[in-house]
Amino acid sequence: MCRFFSRLTAFRGLPCAVLAVLALSLAVESPACALDLFATHEVTAQFATPAGKPMANAEVRVFAPGEPTTPVETGHTDAEGKFVFPADRDGLWSAEARTKDEIARVMIRVGGPAAPQPSRIPPAVVIAGLIGLLALAVWYRVLRLRNNRPR
Repeated sequence: MCRFFSRLTAFRGLPCAVLAVLALSLAVESPACALDLFATHEVTAQFATPAGKPMANAEVRVFAPGEPTTPVETGHTDAEGKFVFPADRDGLWSAEARTKDEIARVMIRVGGPAAPQPSRIPPAVVIAGLIGLLALAVWYRVLRLRNNRPR
């Protein structure tokens, strides 16, 4: 493709450079690469006794909104009494931790009013794209002027 543009000596490397910039912009990692496709939130619940001591290694059951009898996630807390679970929908989630002596329950509101999302396209990519489009327009104009010139 670059051989096609070699007739224009002033713009010889420009189309190849534009293609390289566009290819590089596609290779830039976006924030969406790190997201779990099925979980919309990662929730951390910390359980403690009435005295304030963490409930270490407690058995945990998590219940989704609208399903108060069927646990959707089970496991054990860590040494600090924390348990992390994915929440795949918004609403009021409940979690219950049990040790041999105590039971703790917590209600967690997941989601809420949607916050405005920042643009996911980096400004450098937008500027590079606009410069590429401008260069393409100038190149097209020069090519049309050369072809319409009387010989």
